[in-house]
Amino acid sequence: MNLIRSIIAPLALVCGQALAQFDGMMGFDAPSTMSVTSAASVQSYQPGKPFYVALKGDITAPWHAYWQNPGTVGEAMSAEISAPEGFTVKGPFWQVPHKHEGVLGVAYTYEKPVIVWEITPAADAPANATFTLSATAQTCSDEGCNAPETQTTTLELTSGDAAANPAWADEQKLTIGPGDTATTATASQQGNTVSISFTADAGLESAYFFSADNSISPTAEQKLTANADGSYTLVLTRNDNSDPMYPVKDEATVGKPLAALEGVLVFGDKHCAVNTAIGAAAPVATAITSAGVPEGLAALCLSLFIGGLILNLMPCVFPVIGLKVMSFVQMGGGSRRKVFTHSMIFVLGVLVSFWIISALMIVFSNLGALAEVPWTQWLSTLWNDAGSSTRSWAEWMQNPWIVYAILLLLLVLGLSMYGVFEIGAGITGAGQGVQNKEGLLGSFFQGFFVTIVATPCSAPFLGAAMPAAMALPGVWMTLALTFMALGLSFPYIVLGMFPALVRLLPQPGEWMESLKQGLSFLLFAAAAWMLYVYLAFWPASESTDTMWVNMSLVVFCAAFWVYGRWCLPFRPLSTRIIGFVVALLLAAAGFWGARPYAPAENQLEWEEWSPAAMQEALENDTPVYVDFTAKWCATCQANKKVAYTEEVYAAMSEAGVVLMRADKTAPNPEIDAEMRKLNRSSVPVNALYVPGKEPVVTSELLTPDYMLDFLKANIPAEEGEGEE
Repeated sequence: MNLIRSIIAPLALVCGQALAQFDGMMGFDAPSTMSVTSAASVQSYQPGKPFYVALKGDITAPWHAYWQNPGTVGEAMSAEISAPEGFTVKGPFWQVPHKHEGVLGVAYTYEKPVIVWEITPAADAPANATFTLSATAQTCSDEGCNAPETQTTTLELTSGDAAANPAWADEQKLTIGPGDTATTATASQQGNTVSISFTADAGLESAYFFSADNSISPTAEQKLTANADGSYTLVLTRNDNSDPMYPVKDEATVGKPLAALEGVLVFGDKHCAVNTAIGAAAPVATAITSAGVPEGLAALCLSLFIGGLILNLMPCVFPVIGLKVMSFVQMGGGSRRKVFTHSMIFVLGVLVSFWIISALMIVFSNLGALAEVPWTQWLSTLWNDAGSSTRSWAEWMQNPWIVYAILLLLLVLGLSMYGVFEIGAGITGAGQGVQNKEGLLGSFFQGFFVTIVATPCSAPFLGAAMPAAMALPGVWMTLALTFMALGLSFPYIVLGMFPALVRLLPQPGEWMESLKQGLSFLLFAAAAWMLYVYLAFWPASESTDTMWVNMSLVVFCAAFWVYGRWCLPFRPLSTRIIGFVVALLLAAAGFWGARPYAPAENQLEWEEWSPAAMQEALENDTPVYVDFTAKWCATCQANKKVAYTEEVYAAMSEAGVVLMRADKTAPNPEIDAEMRKLNRSSVPVNALYVPGKEPVVTSELLTPDYMLDFLKANIPAEEGEGEE
């Protein structure tokens, strides 16, 4: 249905507006479908006493206009009032809309809209006042929509005794704002549902909440339940941004708890404005309850199983299969029991990893609920799993530290397969029983690792199934993900049950080392792709930092070369100790240098240098600092990494300096000409241009202390203060 509306609705709107424009081009005046009048709650106004002014609209049938949140189709109505000086205006306050369900979706509409403002005359208010009220609305019917039209009306009042206007009708009173039906409404959120608790007369049979923004889905059912204490709870469904005709206003809020709820609650023949912060949700129950089997669970589990099976062919997973294939080849001459045991241990590693991920998702999506209950109720809270709809299988891949960890793990395994070092080489001389134990543990963690690297590749085949699984209650989500794990490990289940298939593999020989090294490049390719994902967390302007990431990863890899070269068991103990210390230092340095990006708090933006841009800044009495640089200049990159600290950026900001970067990685005659003016021919060159003074060039090697002294010496304090 959402897909149908996403196609029909835009076509209907566009066609309706196009026809209206066509009529105008052909000289046909489209008849107006809306008229407006105005009224006041008083016959005259008195300083200090608030009164109300209303704009009343009349929409010709079968047309309708739209509320400030139009719903899934249409444009919101807007209203304005122009008041003379001496009057304070509050509003507008909107009449309660109607819920209109049509082929284009669910809309919040008006046939006779009323918009009200609260006016307070000041002591110096004029004796006569004219108020101009206008409304702009798009009118639609089930057949199509008209172009938006604007209607205006005026209202004249005089100063007097503020006598009430008998023509002020009840429907013109404030309907959404101060003076609403008094009630207390509180809101809480559990996963993808928001609950409003409120008081009302006994026997209430219906209620509806009109969201003032688009945080609540208008197409989902709103369920009303009566509570034991006489209050009522209305359960709403949050807008999850899945409906293309009803997108959220801020995509950054998707998957995050709502901060507040704003709109109108209609219950029976009453209503009230709701503008309340959303508190932490109370637990659904204090005892473990068993929910029914979700509809479509079997089909979902089958989809996940097939998707997990296909994942074995994905570039994220296929390199890791090489690791396991090599171990099966090595076991080709072994017993059936050995093959079966290692296969099942591998499968267990896959299953346990999925179960751990499921448990972590359940815990982290319910942290808010856990904080509101004693620890004795934690188990029941997790079992009831209120945070199911806030989970995302790919959400953890949006964490740079997790992506960084996977990147490093791929590099380490690739280096090991290539032969730079051997995982477990230090226990080669241990007893046979220890070797067997470590082998089983290795099979387990190989299965565990497959799950980690499979995550980024799940989208092509599991894009629809995974969100559905994430929204299930914890027990059923775990079951669904177990089927995905079984699909991922199915080839190894087959090899374990029918070990004769292993005999079809070639016999061990020298070719194994070549195959292992060849398969290592698949791991390096996966690492390169993960590096591409990882660097996306850096701003595009931070090319220098991304360069240091690449260099630091080289240092990190060098650590394992040192380990594999000098930490082998046949090396003297002193050599192994020194090698281990050096490898540890290199690994730590590489890890630290490539860690996730943390920008300086006071970091300024560098602009692209051009003669015109620099001249314009200088003509505005603004100092300009230009960094003449190139990507192939090692000294330039070192200066960027070392010299520009938070203190240096703060000093430049205080002095009002504009930062510009002149990049001559590629030939640039303008940069060369400017450098010749500075009597320089090669980078690095850093120059400070102060209006009315000759440019000053820094030394080639920069440090924070040097930069602070340089700025202090060349930009007088009073000049910097003048650049506020």
